[in-house]
Amino acid sequence: MFRYLLPAVAFLAIANPVFAQVGADLNISPKRVVFGPGERSATVYVFNQGDQPATYSVELIDRVMTADGQIVAAADNPETTLDSARDLVQYTPRRITLQPRESQAIRVRARPGGDGEHRSHLTVTALPPENAGFTVDQAAAGGDDVTLQVVALFSVSIPVIVRDGAVDARADIDRVSLTQDGAQTLLSLDLVRNGTSSVYGDVEVFIEDAAGRRPLTAVRGVAVYPEVARRTVIAALPQGVASGQTLTIIYRDDDAEKGQVLATTTLIAP
Repeated sequence: MFRYLLPAVAFLAIANPVFAQVGADLNISPKRVVFGPGERSATVYVFNQGDQPATYSVELIDRVMTADGQIVAAADNPETTLDSARDLVQYTPRRITLQPRESQAIRVRARPGGDGEHRSHLTVTALPPENAGFTVDQAAAGGDDVTLQVVALFSVSIPVIVRDGAVDARADIDRVSLTQDGAQTLLSLDLVRNGTSSVYGDVEVFIEDAAGRRPLTAVRGVAVYPEVARRTVIAALPQGVASGQTLTIIYRDDDAEKGQVLATTTLIAP
């Protein structure tokens, strides 16, 4: 799942600037939707975990991955090739209002798209309430002073993937290194996608010494999408690693073959 903060700016004649947040209590489940061959329907739930009623827009937006793992709008990256699923996916409703602690189901359907993998992002954005602006009296009280009202709109986006045919998910781990950032030890690595399908899973880090192998940390839900060949992952290690100790890094599938080891490597701490 990806969270976005979308600023909406309005010019208003008031004496002092006012800042507002809308939708920080928005949540969505599941964190991704994958349609395999013969799978044509799914349900996504939107939750208003706040204490006030909220209205949300629902739309499909094409987004692409960059080499550092960021998810950005495809419209802003025309040089990146994406096999979009927008024409293959239907969903309803497209606008919902929820009371505090209430949830709403979004029905998602997909049709076959031919061989390969197609993807878009179901994006739910909290809309500002009707009383988010200033009244006429509030604006008039500001005299001739002009300032900005900034309303931050939260948006949650999850990938919707349509696959037809066999999944070709293969990966390697490359460029593994340890660096220090002050007192913090950072593990850096590249996940390399070798197959034609995207890969999605967990990066698990273990430490091995005379006491055996024990888990050190993990980065959950790491994807490499077809528009990039590799992406960099950085994990903060919760404790220092002594020189000569061995780290085992495993990339474990959480998609087509849950639990399968997609890639593994070792690193001896310098």
